[in-house]
Amino acid sequence: MMEAPTTSRDGALAGPPMRFRPSAGPGVISIFFATFIGSCALLGCFLPFPRILIIRDKLEYLARHGDDYDVVFIGSSHIQGQVMPSVFDEVTCRAGVRVKSFNAGVAGMFAPEDGYVLEQILQRPHHRLRWVFFELSHVRTSLEREGTARFTYWHDWPRLSLIVRRLWQQAVDASAPMAKNPQASFAQRWDIWSTMGETMAGHIHQWLARAVNLGRGNDLLAQWSHERDSQRESGKSLGPMGDGWMTAFGVPQLMPPEPRAKYLASYEERLATPATRERNDPVSQVALQRLVATVRRSGAVPIFVVPPTTEAGYFYPPAEREKDISILDFSDVRKYPELYDPDHRIDLDHLNTSGAKIFSAALAQYFVPMVNRTQGTP
Repeated sequence: MMEAPTTSRDGALAGPPMRFRPSAGPGVISIFFATFIGSCALLGCFLPFPRILIIRDKLEYLARHGDDYDVVFIGSSHIQGQVMPSVFDEVTCRAGVRVKSFNAGVAGMFAPEDGYVLEQILQRPHHRLRWVFFELSHVRTSLEREGTARFTYWHDWPRLSLIVRRLWQQAVDASAPMAKNPQASFAQRWDIWSTMGETMAGHIHQWLARAVNLGRGNDLLAQWSHERDSQRESGKSLGPMGDGWMTAFGVPQLMPPEPRAKYLASYEERLATPATRERNDPVSQVALQRLVATVRRSGAVPIFVVPPTTEAGYFYPPAEREKDISILDFSDVRKYPELYDPDHRIDLDHLNTSGAKIFSAALAQYFVPMVNRTQGTP
């Protein structure tokens, strides 16, 4: 029934009384945003892997040949340039353990990017895969490669959540001493939290760019046109042996005088003060647990590696977790003198080819007893 018009004070007829109707704006926006992100995610399932040299090449190779390998190595240049599958396989074969391995390491690939690459590998054929070697590493939060395809491609929600938690923890740890220091200025506190906020915003921007497939049209066009860059055509991304190992191109195999002097100084420091195990990093511990769980769900065994560097400290799991996972620690400069011989190194962090052969053989020698124990071989 229509409401009767009312009469105003001056006798004029007025319209029906106004009623408040709540705006549907926020709800509509939320639905639109969720639908848009969902549509972009669905579209992303049909897009080819981003054109990222070495990473895409290795993943595409494993998509074709993944069932040929028992062992995969994942990590940064400490893996890519220092683990030679040809040497590893030869040493294990001589010891009676026949395996075929592939080096999926990529320079600069630390946590949480390594976890994303692991998941990509496991989505491809891997019926023979039984062991996955990982380089132990902290969750990295730097924006060093911000805005590049290499930086954007791994920013899915699981990785972003780790980054956000790690940044928050870093800010809390940095500001904790100021709580006991009345002289700490507001500017000092602000600098810590504003830097955290800027870095977090940078990672969220990368997550959004990935979520909406920003710039991915070029990947689709390249696939349709069968575009291939010169590096992929030459096969350099898989290294000279075609097994993923790549030495440091353009870097001298022997250290020049100045880097050598710097390395020897760091070596003397490690002789005087051994590298410390950094266990107080709860977010990186969560990332490590996820890696372990992901590998084990696939039916494989995770093995973690501390590479031979002269850094003052390195990430390590809590003492109670050490018994639960296998760790090969090469940080002791006294225990592994050959790996720290300056003639076997490029710099503080990396081995040359002769050092890589020694390192690969050492990994194999530790690996064989692990296999024999699990298979019940005396």
